[in-house]
Amino acid sequence: MSVGGGPQTLPFRYDRSDFVALAELGRPRIVPWLFRLAWVLFALAGVLIAICLLAGSSRVLRFIPVILILLAAYLLLHRYGSQIGAWAIHRMARRNDLLREQRMTVADDCFRAESSRGKTEVRWSAIPRIHEDASRLFVYSTRHQAFIVPERAFDSRDDFLAFASAAKERWKQHHRL
Repeated sequence: MSVGGGPQTLPFRYDRSDFVALAELGRPRIVPWLFRLAWVLFALAGVLIAICLLAGSSRVLRFIPVILILLAAYLLLHRYGSQIGAWAIHRMARRNDLLREQRMTVADDCFRAESSRGKTEVRWSAIPRIHEDASRLFVYSTRHQAFIVPERAFDSRDDFLAFASAAKERWKQHHRL
């Protein structure tokens, strides 16, 4: 593909925070609404149990342990859902030997990732999307897999912003409608 270079990162390794950020981006948009719905259902169950207890019925007491177990599972998933996703991504990366030192390059015709394992070049036209957050650039090679370019892979924030700007500009050049 490309022989010439462009903006480039310093050598870096992925860390757990990179995988947490990717897992959070990968959460379906409906998940926050499902958690809100769960809160409403738990509140409704609590109100119904309280009404039954006030009316003198003790048959609802057998449902309290089940509701408490479901509430505990809900709270754990709500709090640690992205951590569980990050653990799965990290495990896959370790199993596929992707935790080596990386270097990313924005070339004219492709995005390049290099490590001691080899070199991967993805044409800009094959990249479905690019996402930038406060401290990382995500260059997606498929709908669910991304190269993560952290700000710590540069000497300064300005270098990171220049790299991100160049990547987004090259991507836009190849995705005009």
